[in-house]
Amino acid sequence: MPFHRYRSFTASHSRRVPARKAARLVLGCLLASLSTMSWQRRAVAEDLALREAASMTGVAMFLNARAPGLILAVVRGEDSVIAGYGETAPGSGKEPDGRSIVRVGSVSKVFATDVLAAMAANGQLSLDAPLARYAPPGKAPQAFDDRPITLLDLATHSAGLPRELADPATPPGEQNPFAGYKASYYWDWISGHRPAYRPGTTAIYSNVGFGLLGEALGKAGGKPFAELVRERIAVPLGMADTTLRLSEAQKPRLMTGLDPFGKPDPNWEAGEVMQASAGIYTTAEDMVRWMRWHLADDAADRPVRSLAHALWRPHDGLSRLVGVEATDSEGMGLGWIVSRPKDKVPLLLGKSGGLGGFMSYVVLSPNRRLGIFVVASKVDFAMFEGLRTAVRELAAELAPAHP
Repeated sequence: MPFHRYRSFTASHSRRVPARKAARLVLGCLLASLSTMSWQRRAVAEDLALREAASMTGVAMFLNARAPGLILAVVRGEDSVIAGYGETAPGSGKEPDGRSIVRVGSVSKVFATDVLAAMAANGQLSLDAPLARYAPPGKAPQAFDDRPITLLDLATHSAGLPRELADPATPPGEQNPFAGYKASYYWDWISGHRPAYRPGTTAIYSNVGFGLLGEALGKAGGKPFAELVRERIAVPLGMADTTLRLSEAQKPRLMTGLDPFGKPDPNWEAGEVMQASAGIYTTAEDMVRWMRWHLADDAADRPVRSLAHALWRPHDGLSRLVGVEATDSEGMGLGWIVSRPKDKVPLLLGKSGGLGGFMSYVVLSPNRRLGIFVVASKVDFAMFEGLRTAVRELAAELAPAHP
């Protein structure tokens, strides 16, 4: 994966306003913020339509979200925008920017499938390889009659596995809510229970499946999953702040988000088996680099992107669809939910996430060389639907006249 230089500008807006005033103040806030932005001094985004559309959408997102902070990053052709709004922590007075560290939750899954696609493209593994090939001794997963669970089944949420599997032996007083998720228990469970449905026939969103996928990738690559992410994604793309575990130097830049009850989330560290499903920390600057790689067309990495962007499990013909946006998508790619072109919105690969006080959403339109990433520092599912709608509307605005 080659390193791609990128150009971006940062915008910030920290004034919080009552919701009843938001509609009439959006334009005023936008004009006021744009008058003193650092992007005017740096002057690196040449696409006027991109600047205007992203700035207006970002302000509206922030005002409607009522989150302490929000960051929007957009890549379109050779240009990019990073805009931060609000505060890095409630009451801090410090505005988020492209170097503010966030947790992306389940967006981590498409980092895991990038590793999967890269290893498949260079022949280290096959998408159709059975999970049993990478199981610990004596822990081979049960098959459904003659159909084993494959890596492709795990990557497309079609392995017939439950969403979560917490070890019932976890001490009841354990504070860390992630402490019950253990690789050893996953393997014990799957070796004693066959899939609920024949793999490949039912889509059920499964964090368990991605935990096992991360385990398999580590076994196939001969090193821990976190090291594979570093070697195959973070280092080649210059993503210095994309990691599965923060260093002491990085921790002060981690934003503080609110949990579903409006309290600052303690940001418990996820266990190793959760890394492939929800473990990534990153920044908007790193996400720009990552989206730019996905939208490139260099010959060296074209085979990897072809695998990563393909529609592998169409919804049509599956017997059940649970947690995979059944009414607004075409099917599953490798971790991605693929939505068909509709109402001027182009074909999109999308992935959402929510963890540690953050809700995030990323979409790619490879055909239009367009990528959009947004993260808000509050867990609120009603708010997230507004972010998702705004992102798709922004994609419709920016897609037609692509470079």
